[in-house]
Amino acid sequence: MKALSSPTNKGVEFSKQIGCTKSVVLTDTTLVAYSDDLRRYCDWGGTIPSASKTVADYLMAHAGTHKYATLVRWKVSIGKAHTNQGLDDPSKSDVVHDVLIGIRHSHGKEQRKVAPLLKDQVLAVLATMSDRLKDKRDKALILSGFAAGLRRSELTALLIADLQTVRDGIEIRLPDGSVLLRNANGSICPVRAMNNWLTAAQIVEGPVFQGVNRHGQRSGTPLTGHGVALIVKERVQAIGLDPTEYSGLSLRAGLIASAVAAGIPVSTINTADGPGIF
Repeated sequence: MKALSSPTNKGVEFSKQIGCTKSVVLTDTTLVAYSDDLRRYCDWGGTIPSASKTVADYLMAHAGTHKYATLVRWKVSIGKAHTNQGLDDPSKSDVVHDVLIGIRHSHGKEQRKVAPLLKDQVLAVLATMSDRLKDKRDKALILSGFAAGLRRSELTALLIADLQTVRDGIEIRLPDGSVLLRNANGSICPVRAMNNWLTAAQIVEGPVFQGVNRHGQRSGTPLTGHGVALIVKERVQAIGLDPTEYSGLSLRAGLIASAVAAGIPVSTINTADGPGIF
């Protein structure tokens, strides 16, 4: 399953193979520079070997705090950690290439940082919702985006055919893997919220998240990325937060920040091996 990355593997040292394994500290200057980059990657939760999506997620997670040149160097270091061990280089994949192009483009403009929507804030947002169809949709959207760590583009592209009920919840198939929307005990359950929305809206095929008009009728067409952002902004404003600081990205960013704060490995939190955030 697709995984996010988080702080684990503390105190790892690197040999001239530069892998996430315990070994002697390097002395060669160039390899020491590579090992520093790899130590950071492994401390965050990266592994050798890594999936290309994990490398892309790692670079994206630091796009707002580090220079483009630094991210490129990290990419090279991760690649060398693979090729030096005879492994395929995930850093040369299209997804990593596209992420770096996007980061380079954004770094040419004024950086706009988005605030993460944290777990306690998500719970506060849910408490403001009623039983209208729009509320059921927004609850499912916010819980899915947060608990499964979905991007705005993934939420808008999600189809009924991408959902599969499994023992622990709903497996969500994505273009580059899958994540688990996990069952949870108590009043807040992402899986129950998803099922309540789909049942109330009578959606059996097509887009999962659709527009709802002012008469409480679903549109049959998928939400746009802008629509997801507006929903998040509207909902955070209802609990007294500044809507200009939040967007669709706040859901995924909030999962990462909340998991790190709780000491939960983000690398497995949205997989079958993880505990889930709720």
